[in-house]
Amino acid sequence: MKKLRRALSTELTQIYMMGYDTWSEHQSVAAYLQECHSSTKYQRGTWWVLAEQDQLLSSLIIYKLSDRVLGIGSVSTNPVHRNQGYATIMLKQFMASYPSCNFFLFSDIDPSFYRRLGFQTVGQEDQPYSDTALMYYPQDFYPEKDRLPTYF
Repeated sequence: MKKLRRALSTELTQIYMMGYDTWSEHQSVAAYLQECHSSTKYQRGTWWVLAEQDQLLSSLIIYKLSDRVLGIGSVSTNPVHRNQGYATIMLKQFMASYPSCNFFLFSDIDPSFYRRLGFQTVGQEDQPYSDTALMYYPQDFYPEKDRLPTYF
């Protein structure tokens, strides 16, 4: 049975490696892992995993932006388990666990993946970056421009 849970500190290397092919920028594995383990950004968030028994399938990190607003980051799936719907399962379970919260994320992939889950793209004029799309959930949540995150 697939279960969403907080990640254990002993699982961080395995979690970081889920995104190596996407975020390493051609660094060696050792350099990439050193950067991840020392990242203050990663230390500010809380890592979650979708696991089946002892096998990690997908992961994400959550940043508390305010009492009712969470930032979702670094959504990734173990390369051997991709294209099986695990990131979707993980995101749906996480968001269902926080029904009174609103969510932001920066999509480094085709935003249509997140649109299928109900996320909307912030208007082009409010996008802080050209290479990633700021998205929000649910549809009726869209704060003023000065309350949009520029990064987390």
